[in-house]
Amino acid sequence: MKKKIFIPIIVISLVFAVIITQWVWAKPDTYTSLRIFNKILKDVEDNYVDEVNTDSLLKGAINGMLNSLKDPHTQYLTKEEYEQLRVTTEGEFGGIGAQIGTREDKIVIISPIEGTPAYRAGLIPGDHIMMVDSVPTKGKSVDIVVKQIRGTPGTKVLLTIQREGIPEPFNVEITRSVIKLEAVPYYGMVTKDIGYIYLSSFSRTADAEFKAGLDSLFTWGAKKIIFDLRGNSGGLLQEGIAISEFFLSPNKDIVTTKGRIEPPRTFKSQKSYAYGEFPMITLVDGGSASASEIVAGALQDWDRSLIIGTNTFGKGSVQNVIPLEDGGALKLTTARWYTPSGRCIDKPFVEEETSLVNVTRVDSSKKNIYITLNLKRKVYGNGGITPDIMIEPRKLTKLETDIWIKGYFFDFAVHYTNTHKDLNKDFVVDNKVLDYFATYLKEKKKMDFTQAQFDSAKTALAERIKQEITLNLFGRKEMYRYRTGIDPLVQKAVELLKEVGSQKELFRNIK
Repeated sequence: MKKKIFIPIIVISLVFAVIITQWVWAKPDTYTSLRIFNKILKDVEDNYVDEVNTDSLLKGAINGMLNSLKDPHTQYLTKEEYEQLRVTTEGEFGGIGAQIGTREDKIVIISPIEGTPAYRAGLIPGDHIMMVDSVPTKGKSVDIVVKQIRGTPGTKVLLTIQREGIPEPFNVEITRSVIKLEAVPYYGMVTKDIGYIYLSSFSRTADAEFKAGLDSLFTWGAKKIIFDLRGNSGGLLQEGIAISEFFLSPNKDIVTTKGRIEPPRTFKSQKSYAYGEFPMITLVDGGSASASEIVAGALQDWDRSLIIGTNTFGKGSVQNVIPLEDGGALKLTTARWYTPSGRCIDKPFVEEETSLVNVTRVDSSKKNIYITLNLKRKVYGNGGITPDIMIEPRKLTKLETDIWIKGYFFDFAVHYTNTHKDLNKDFVVDNKVLDYFATYLKEKKKMDFTQAQFDSAKTALAERIKQEITLNLFGRKEMYRYRTGIDPLVQKAVELLKEVGSQKELFRNIK
């Protein structure tokens, strides 16, 4: 047997910029490869025909090494990317509190968040940020401008704004504060006894916000719940477990993690809540991933919730984030997780022959049928959570897609609200407004379409215009209230829930 050589990770640190916090066993051929790499790097630095950036070469080597794993969830994060990840998981940062984007090569305010410095300063959707602290934004990416605007709470930032309807730019000085991203941006009653709650992320505040939302719904008279996980790409594992506990009795398996190095670990529900066994439906789609799938999988396996929508994303793996000395981090897949019935929902992401690692896979040619733990229903493990009732979303027409991608719904809402100051929450997008929109698209945006194309999408166009104007004038809560009222999946959930008194009755009714 070959003798193993014990090598400090500092060797790899000098070559690959990996942290100096642990030791690694390396085979002799690995050590040889590292020396060869170091030799090649030095030869390139010393002799290449053009001057080279060594940092870029090393980062390219790191990315090439990680890419060879064919795992999109294992990544080297730059300092900026790591900071953004921390903002997402921590749920707060120092800034002004406005969603910022690009429209026609301009940096604009998409939406100020209610109660934040941006909102109190009077910034409105469509405001063009021309300068930040007297430095022009022209030609800069959104990420760069966001970084300039964010900063230490209590410090000031000066924005130069160009607003439609006002001929001259003006300055707005804003004092930064701690901005908290809402994990639960909306909850409300959809009927007198059916409550709706939307969880958008699994940040550190998710369970506290979720409890506040559920408490309010039951105080308002809710006896049944619609739980929306659509578009929720996940977050912290412990928050996924905490959210599951709201619906499961104590000592129920929620998720089991299994890695190559660490032994299997099963996480069980521990807390007990007084909400009772109310009927509930959970909404999912292809954007529901990671912790969202942990929750949906646990609720489905224990027959605690009916799942409706489309197949979830299929991210059944766990990543550890390891900070690096350059301010970045290594996000490394260390385990896969399994639902209480034993399902691994991790979707295969690579062909076997192209990977440098042995990948545990789901055989997609088979049904991979599993049995739920209470009602003994069939559920599936073919990559992602398969809903109990599959409901595909309506497909957008080409015209709708073009308008959406180009941001013209948003642009029109800004324009229309600037020229129609008397709108209230009950305004109607009638044929007059739609005709005005069609003229706006053709004359202002130079779009080419037929009347038949426009007429075939009128209902959807009216809903989108109403949503954007509601957001512009009355804020996110009102926008969510309107959107929930016209949402086909919410309407289906209401239809299924309104006649039942228990979860078992709900399952009986769909057989």
